[in-house]
Amino acid sequence: MIDNTRAGSVHQKKGVSIMAVQVDSEQYANYAAADDYLVGILPDNAIITDAYVFTQAASDAGAVTLGTTAGGSEVMSAGDSTATGKSGTFTAATDTGTGKSLYMGIAAAATQGEFVVIVEYIEYTLNTGNLTKIN
Repeated sequence: MIDNTRAGSVHQKKGVSIMAVQVDSEQYANYAAADDYLVGILPDNAIITDAYVFTQAASDAGAVTLGTTAGGSEVMSAGDSTATGKSGTFTAATDTGTGKSLYMGIAAAATQGEFVVIVEYIEYTLNTGNLTKIN
C-alpha cells in the first residue's frame, strides 16, 4: 500500500467561497429591464456547489435564473423573487475550468423589493496551508 495522505495538497484545507448579488433599492437602476446581466466571473479551478435566491422583501423582478451563458440556467433555475424566503433549483455542480462568467436573468425590471442571489464554490487548488488532522 502507498500512503498518499500527505502527498501534495491532499489534506490541506480548502475554503468555501460565496458570491452574493444583491438587488435592492440602491441597485434598481442596474437591473432596469427584463434581461440577462453579467454579474460575475468565477475563478479558475473552482467547482460551483450551490446556488439559490433568498428574497427578503417581495420583488417585481419575477423569475430569476443563473447561467454560465446569457439566457442560460446551467447553474440555477426557478428562482422566485416574488415570494420571501429561499427559492431556486440548483442545476448541477460545475467545474469553472479556466474561469466562468455568471449571468443572472430576471423576468422583469426590478423596481421594488429586495433579494440576493447566492453562489457557493470551492477553489480546489487554493489551500489555506493548514492540514486536516488524520490518525
